[in-house]
Amino acid sequence: MLPNRTTRRALLRAFSKEGSRMLPNRITRRALLRASGVAVAGALLAACQPKIVEKVVEKTVLVEKEKLVEKPVEKVVEKVVEKTVVVEKEKVVEKEKMVTAVPAARKPAEVILMYNPNEISDDELKIFNQKYAPYSVKRIDTDLVKLFSMLAAGTPVDVFRIYGTYVPGYVLKRVAKDLTDYFEISTLVKPDDLLPVNDLYVVNGRRYGMVKDWSPDVSIYANKKIWDQMGVPLPSADKSLTLKEWRALSPKLTKMDGDRTVIMGTDFTPNEHVLFWITTTYDPPETLFNADFSKVQLVDNPKTVEFVQFWFDWMKEKGLPSAINAFPSAGWSGQDWIQEQAATVLWGYWFSGMAESDKVKGDDIFMLPAPMWGPTYSNPCVTGCGALVTTTARVPDAAWKVFEWFMGEEPAQNRAKSGWGVPGLKSMLPLMPQDKPWRKRNYDMVNREIKATKVARMQYSPYITPDTFKSAWSKYEEPVLKGALPLKQLLQNVEKEVNEAIAEGMDRAGVGVTK
Repeated sequence: MLPNRTTRRALLRAFSKEGSRMLPNRITRRALLRASGVAVAGALLAACQPKIVEKVVEKTVLVEKEKLVEKPVEKVVEKVVEKTVVVEKEKVVEKEKMVTAVPAARKPAEVILMYNPNEISDDELKIFNQKYAPYSVKRIDTDLVKLFSMLAAGTPVDVFRIYGTYVPGYVLKRVAKDLTDYFEISTLVKPDDLLPVNDLYVVNGRRYGMVKDWSPDVSIYANKKIWDQMGVPLPSADKSLTLKEWRALSPKLTKMDGDRTVIMGTDFTPNEHVLFWITTTYDPPETLFNADFSKVQLVDNPKTVEFVQFWFDWMKEKGLPSAINAFPSAGWSGQDWIQEQAATVLWGYWFSGMAESDKVKGDDIFMLPAPMWGPTYSNPCVTGCGALVTTTARVPDAAWKVFEWFMGEEPAQNRAKSGWGVPGLKSMLPLMPQDKPWRKRNYDMVNREIKATKVARMQYSPYITPDTFKSAWSKYEEPVLKGALPLKQLLQNVEKEVNEAIAEGMDRAGVGVTK
């Protein structure tokens, strides 16, 4: 079959360019077929030839690739009328530039870090200033009231300390910078290395920060020495007792001197309000709020009312510290513990940092799982202290570098080794202290809780802070304990005041109030 008309014209033009000596004056059908076959074969050869490309990571490189080029060569044969055209392969090396992004050179920039002095040392700050010069970091004390006045006045604050439960509100106020893209390319705080608790810092699918450290906050510490003195056997290490079982144990572990409590059997003072945790034990887990967090729901939630009644009855029995049952140390449950005046306390892993004292020896410290209320096992992080970068950060790249270093390098490693908190990165869990039997047990318990808990973090309304709920509740708790106010009235008052605060917060955020 002859080539089509377009192909024949192309071949005629190609041959005519080489001059009359390349072809006879008259092109025969055979010559045309031969030439078209050569052209097609050459095209196939060129198409099949491999192209060599090297991947460039951080610099511009020259990549060599082979390319086949058809080169007509005239071969003269004596006494032969037709000419034979032979295609030779010629290797051509082309220089090809492939360019990838290279980080821009750092320019001098000072980052203002608002953080507590006991959470980052001057020596650590010096490490950053030497390691990442010409960037530098300067620390100022944490003061969130001052933070807003500084931002309003244009005074720089680039990175600041915050609890994860407050993050949604700071996003609404447009104070927190979206760090999602920074996390995606980080080699120090990789997204797949973040423990689930870091979702405290995720709002609407975007990541604004992470925890510096955290704890499963509803674990129980038992003083084995006191249990032995009271003649009460310790629970099984792997069994979680219900709150009703703990209430039954409470008087057996309590020592009184008249009306005064000398040793508190169940010195339970949950971090944040106990209801925030209890609702996570329901099946399915719930929050205190409706679906869009625009209202708190107390009075019309029978499960919540049932628990509140149980908790107040326990306090009235003086099984828990309260306005009618003071801490034995006149301080708080932690002080009771280190003075051997508490048989058990309910705190997170962070309490390991102070659990050992002159009176309480390591061999007497025994960590137990969280207690149970509803059918869902839950030992969540209640606060999740971490950091945010402000939207007004003058040099965002420099602010991120401080944040990334604080969360993923020397300060984070030092925190993990201290025993004051669980690191936010999976890869740093092995750094937690395991040098003593009680420390090793705490480490194992944390890993157990991470796997066992169905709820990794608390959830709050973004339109108020957790303090709003606690403040409203504390006004009415003592009158109820003393019989001056019905419990139902407490629930109604708290619900009303908190919902009014939520409505105000929604109004400030420009969000419509749910009817």
